[in-house]
Amino acid sequence: MTYATHADIDARYPGELAQAGPTVAGVLNEAAITLALKSADALIDRALSQGGWSVPVSGVIPYWIVDLAVDLALYLATPTVIASQSDFTDRHLRYLAAQSALAQLAKGTFPVITEGTLAVYGGGTVGAQTRLFGPGSL
Repeated sequence: MTYATHADIDARYPGELAQAGPTVAGVLNEAAITLALKSADALIDRALSQGGWSVPVSGVIPYWIVDLAVDLALYLATPTVIASQSDFTDRHLRYLAAQSALAQLAKGTFPVITEGTLAVYGGGTVGAQTRLFGPGSL
């Protein structure tokens, strides 16, 4: 099981998977998409484990993990020759933002919103409620 699926990417960025690797007669390159999703999972798991979280995350996956996986996988599935074009600057920026979030996760400074409370894993909470997500409690 991956943190994001082909459907998650397509729902967030309709039609953008068409540039994910070479296609034949308009058919999506499922192998490239699957590999990109697995690579995104590995990046996320590495950051989470460095930050003290239990991996892989099981059960209901928090939306922010799905968002990270989508942005990482979409960029990773895009061939370099296409990703380097100016039309794909936003995709690259989303990838860089996801990489920054992974670095924050690894350091334990990534802000997590839980039921109206902003919690920073490793840095306490802002608000009256306690953190709902953390190492071993996703």
